[in-house]
Amino acid sequence: MAKTVKVGDRVELLFINDTWTKLQKGDKGTVFKIENEDDEALIWIDWDNGERLALLEEIDKFKVIKK
Repeated sequence: MAKTVKVGDRVELLFINDTWTKLQKGDKGTVFKIENEDDEALIWIDWDNGERLALLEEIDKFKVIKK
């Protein structure tokens, strides 16, 4: 279950375990959906670069930033 973030929060990417994305450390986006599956949260982000990609709360690293 997502503990650190809620829909509407702005986030900054610190680390992503996905070699297919163009996202990089420092990219920013807005949370639009959170799915909880088997004690793991998928945090869906509308990234400022146009990508729409989820972060895995237990694997990927991000921080909530001020709007």
